[in-house]
Amino acid sequence: MKIITHENLWWWGKSYTLILDNGKAMIEVSIEDERPDAACIQSLLVHESVRQQGIANAMLTFAEDKAKKAGCEQVYLCARKGTFLIPWYERRGYKIYDENPEYSKGQTVAMNKYFEDKEDV
Repeated sequence: MKIITHENLWWWGKSYTLILDNGKAMIEVSIEDERPDAACIQSLLVHESVRQQGIANAMLTFAEDKAKKAGCEQVYLCARKGTFLIPWYERRGYKIYDENPEYSKGQTVAMNKYFEDKEDV
């Protein structure tokens, strides 16, 4: 399996991208300079042909580790309502903090996960 990692420097901060198996799975996590205590999972995609193999768990762990190493206290994301995603993230320790984010038009929930120990990487 081919793995590509990339660190992007933007005017607003940094983002880290991990791409697996020629694009069949991808995650991007960003950390804004104005809010260095929190990282945002921008996207997590796993193609149907490689699901149920632990890839999403490994990719989310990658993103959480990047956030911890950067000194973040939490990671946050949005998950679409009515899908398997909300229970999946809850099993990973994420909690809903906004049932109806203003920007989502009722389609997503906002979730976050606080790290118990930032140094435990």
